[in-house]
Amino acid sequence: MNKLYFILFFVLLGSYLSAKQKTHGENFKINCATCHNTESWKVKNDMDIFDHNKTNFPLRGQHKTVGCKKCHPTLLFSEAKSECSACHVDIHQGTVGRDCDRCHTTDSWIVNNVRQIHQKSGFPLLGAHAAADCQRCHTSSSKLQFDNIKTDCYACHSEKYNSTNHRADGYSTDCATCHKVSSQEWSGTGFNHGFFPLSGGHNNLSCESCHNNGTKKGLNTDCKSCHLDNYNATTNPPHLSSNFSTDCKSCHTINAWTPATFNHDSQYFPIYSGKHKGQWTNCTECHTNSANYPSFTCTNCHEHNKSSMDSKHNDVRNYIYNSVNCLSCHPRGRVD
Repeated sequence: MNKLYFILFFVLLGSYLSAKQKTHGENFKINCATCHNTESWKVKNDMDIFDHNKTNFPLRGQHKTVGCKKCHPTLLFSEAKSECSACHVDIHQGTVGRDCDRCHTTDSWIVNNVRQIHQKSGFPLLGAHAAADCQRCHTSSSKLQFDNIKTDCYACHSEKYNSTNHRADGYSTDCATCHKVSSQEWSGTGFNHGFFPLSGGHNNLSCESCHNNGTKKGLNTDCKSCHLDNYNATTNPPHLSSNFSTDCKSCHTINAWTPATFNHDSQYFPIYSGKHKGQWTNCTECHTNSANYPSFTCTNCHEHNKSSMDSKHNDVRNYIYNSVNCLSCHPRGRVD
């Protein structure tokens, strides 16, 4: 008799397990008592007893109120898809991908983080772009399709560009080279003048100070192209008659005309080094004719030494006591 009970028990157990596997699938391992009671197979009214958080799809937000059969139309629960597109029609027609939670949350379809989304897309909404109507750029007929659009400035601002003289002046169609993306207005921005830094005396000049020919195209960057009048008018020392270089920066700094430093030692006679260092105060001590700086005098300083110079040069053939001969024999001011 006991053997009969054991046989019956295993038959019923096998029948139960077979029914469970047939109903919910072979890999369904949740205990029956989790959802059913001993009175019937009818599912318990309080379904909160089943912890969906232990599955790979926790119920959050609006998903908490959705009926089970909306996602599980059959009793094979493993057949339910976890992708958003399995339950939700893609009203964006694939233009933003198939992952809804990139923009939406389970609480609502309303998108509250457009700025952050745009940041990830590679086109941050800064300045005036932050307040722009989405439809200004995303012009799809349904107003819900966000196809990839061109992000270069000219794609949206060609009318602005063409209504100015930018094309004639050869300006780039990349607005960001002159205008700040974070600005609210076109004006009040800075042009990157890196190819000719506007520093020192060139700082705070109006564009028209240099671009006074009606164009903003590149100008000659040689000093004389802007400062030739200064060069010709200078008399102390006279630059033109003295054949000074027209490259202003050879003597002057970008900050101001004075003080100026003439590279006298390497090009002419050493006065900042050697025996003549500190032996002069003004240029006119050697260049006595301020109208003719190429002329110079040595004897003006050495006149009191003429007799001693004559005696020292008794054995020097063709010795003549004058400035030109002094320089020809002593070009560096030394007694070699």
